[in-house]
Amino acid sequence: MTLVLLAVASVSTGQKVKDEEVTSVELAIRSAENAAATQHAKPMLDRARAALSIAQSERAKGRHPAARRALEEATAAARAAESQAKAVDVELRAAALKKEADALEQRTRELNQQIR
Repeated sequence: MTLVLLAVASVSTGQKVKDEEVTSVELAIRSAENAAATQHAKPMLDRARAALSIAQSERAKGRHPAARRALEEATAAARAAESQAKAVDVELRAAALKKEADALEQRTRELNQQIR
């Protein structure tokens, strides 16, 4: 009977969330921060941080399925924040390169006029 109760308890609480799972999410958040998500994707980064906090709270209460769902949300939000930040970075670089190309084109026109 004790084994049956333990099995039921195990199923109802789910597998324990491992430290490595939390660390993985923390690393995803740091990766987003390193991609300048703090400047370019702050709402999504804040969402990732909040979900991580919820996951840690649920884990401490032994609510592992809820903790795992929050970790999944945190991971998704961190990845989205990183992607958004990288997209903004690419757009900024593209704008800078276009500006440089326009300046070079203008300089080329000026030189061609001087040659004539």
